[in-house]
Amino acid sequence: YAILDDMGQFISSDGLQFSALDFRLRVKRRLTMDFDGILRLYSLNYTTKDWQVSWMPKLVRCRVHGLCGENGICFYKPFPTCTCPPGFQMKDPTDWSQGCKPEFDIVCNKTEVKFIQLPHTDFYGYDSNYQAQASIEACMNICKSDCNCRGFGYKLDGAGKCFPKSILLNGQCGPHFVGVMYVKYPKQMNFSGTLGHSKLDCSKVSSLNKLDRAYAVGKPRGDYLKYPIGFVIAFGLVEITCVVFGWAYIHKKKVDLRNLNQGYVAVSMGFRRFTFEELKKASNNFSDEIGRGGSGVVYKGVLDDERVVAVKSLEGLSHGSEAQFWSEVSTIGKINHMNLVTMYGFCAEKQKRLLVYEYLENGSLEKNLFSNNAMLTWENRFNIALGTARALAYLHEECLEWVLHCDVKPQNILLDKDFHPKVADFGLSKLFDRGGNNISEFSRVRGTRGYMAPEWILNLPITSKVDVYSYGILVLELVTGRNSSGSQQVGEDEEVGCRQLIPWIREMVRTNQNWVEEIADPQLFGMYDNSSMEILTKVGLQCVEEESGVRPSMSQVVDSITVACLFDREIHEEIE
Repeated sequence: YAILDDMGQFISSDGLQFSALDFRLRVKRRLTMDFDGILRLYSLNYTTKDWQVSWMPKLVRCRVHGLCGENGICFYKPFPTCTCPPGFQMKDPTDWSQGCKPEFDIVCNKTEVKFIQLPHTDFYGYDSNYQAQASIEACMNICKSDCNCRGFGYKLDGAGKCFPKSILLNGQCGPHFVGVMYVKYPKQMNFSGTLGHSKLDCSKVSSLNKLDRAYAVGKPRGDYLKYPIGFVIAFGLVEITCVVFGWAYIHKKKVDLRNLNQGYVAVSMGFRRFTFEELKKASNNFSDEIGRGGSGVVYKGVLDDERVVAVKSLEGLSHGSEAQFWSEVSTIGKINHMNLVTMYGFCAEKQKRLLVYEYLENGSLEKNLFSNNAMLTWENRFNIALGTARALAYLHEECLEWVLHCDVKPQNILLDKDFHPKVADFGLSKLFDRGGNNISEFSRVRGTRGYMAPEWILNLPITSKVDVYSYGILVLELVTGRNSSGSQQVGEDEEVGCRQLIPWIREMVRTNQNWVEEIADPQLFGMYDNSSMEILTKVGLQCVEEESGVRPSMSQVVDSITVACLFDREIHEEIE
């Protein structure tokens, strides 16, 4: 067992104990195994809203798992340094975590192999056939007889401990190891049991040329000034050029380092980092466009593992939209809900920023609701309203950080093969702090005309109720089948436009006893449940109240719709 109490003290059954630096009550903490393999305790700083390290183990760096990769050996010089055993070379000269690869073919015939001795060296773990008491010859024969054995370690402490290795990983070298590592090689290979060390040779110094300071004789008076003046001008130009290029280089390094760190954070969340060429091939050179929005264009693609995906390309990136990209990656990485779109990975190469999502077969709610051949049944529409409400309630109230969507509309509600809804497009989302007063400050108006709450126009505080308003519009569209962003007007032919959709429905509810039949989408052909449509319409009207304080929260909306659903089921069961 393991316990991290409210004071910040950690106790486990294996005897490990430690305390956080901020040892006190009322501090939010999390214990995380980071992407570098090191366990860290983080505490939330309520002032800066950042997670800060309050404990981490005192590490011997060479003990970090897989630091030098497979077949690699870590030693101190005096800092941790990686090297390869004799007969091995680096797989990737830029990445030691890839380890070393042999320069020879593996031989299984035990009469054709030999062992090279590496003193004071050990490869920790992956013991295939441990022997407590064995001679070096017996241990060597065990490894020779096993085709999967890559070598064996032998402790020189008199106990005869033999460690045959199936994988050479976590290699370490140092005088504190009382033992020898024997690496298996083909018999015809000739190597010595020494590890390579690179040395810096500073003995060769180029000779200095003495500056010739003699002045020319016989030139016209005053000509001698042009040389020092030219030299000063040239030197000044060179200096200015160096300063400009140096500043640009340092700035680029800072940007690249920031993007790299953000990329590590995204990878640590479990996303795959795709190359641009992979996504270009998967999307057939970005030829199959399936959607377009304010934050980018979406293409259909097929990955190498035959998964069908949606590739979202963020175009025309400026500094702000680059921050938007990392915000979207980190935000989606922190949330997980059945009614939210799933992200598989991302691509970040130079100025290219792409996101890879799951592909939903039935496309957006807009295409299924407003097309002439719409096939959404009332059951489909009711489930879409309920699923969307659950997703928004999760974003507003159940995430570690609250999330505003800010652009709830039919285009951003995607439907799978069974017409189950998933909320998409977090490009306009905005995080705000739970500890505050639920107000988020925005530098510009966000959302889509026809779905925007009055707060955006009146410059009022922005809260989660802006999403509630947009959701209410969406619900009324599901009931009536009418597009709120259109430009039609109410007339004798009963055509309704965006500016008069809400007043028209309220007038029907107030004056017409059979108002459900009057506002219901004709495409339903009367095949709907009156009571559930009535409840859903009234919930939608509550959501689009002008005063944000009168609108319900999304969790209250979920409760209202769920109660209506249970009530309908009880009625149907009684009738049956």
